[in-house]
Amino acid sequence: MKNKNKNKRTAIWTATICGCLCLLAVGAGVVWQAVDYKETVPPQTQSQARVIQSTEGELQPVTMAQTPKVDETKLEKQNQTNEEKPPVVQTAPQPKATASTESNFGYPLSGEIVMPYSVESAIYDPTLNQYHTNDSISISAQAGSAVVAAQKGTVKEITKDEEKGNTVIIEHDNGWLTTYSQLAEDISVKVGETVEKGQKIGTVGEPTKYTIALGSHVQFAMEKDGETVDPEKTIQD
Repeated sequence: MKNKNKNKRTAIWTATICGCLCLLAVGAGVVWQAVDYKETVPPQTQSQARVIQSTEGELQPVTMAQTPKVDETKLEKQNQTNEEKPPVVQTAPQPKATASTESNFGYPLSGEIVMPYSVESAIYDPTLNQYHTNDSISISAQAGSAVVAAQKGTVKEITKDEEKGNTVIIEHDNGWLTTYSQLAEDISVKVGETVEKGQKIGTVGEPTKYTIALGSHVQFAMEKDGETVDPEKTIQD
């Protein structure tokens, strides 16, 4: 009978110890799962959180960082772009050489321009009583007035015809050419002769029948690289 009770008590203690061990095992498993879950789940960010638990157990709202406005974001990006771009260095444009500064020509004599230069539109010719373009200018002057070279150069040609009368052509540097028509017979220069600016080359003659309505005058033309130019827009003095 005593052994029977002893065996009964042993069985009870054994069952109790096993139960405690099971409870310890279950508790350890719960703790391990909680720790593992805490390590695998990322912490909640401030932007995702809405409320937090205070130490007193009350729910309090989380202060969210203010989202910048669209205009502020554009302005910030623009400032960053401007900072990245190197400063633009502006240089003054180089002055372009004009015909007047390059040629430094002068008029062959003083007088009123009675027939202007006009190659883009027709102008009236009182002698021919018609409209036509004109690639020279006619400068009114008394017969016998001195005609001078417009610039230093070499006499290229001396010609005579019914329309222009006596003509002297002078070749200059840089592709320039000047022509003096309606001159008298007393030409003062020869072909191949070098003349200086302002040097006399002849005198004003009587107008031909093709220009008689203009009175006595000098017909003066200028060319640059084979193209006629307006003397009034080229000559400064």
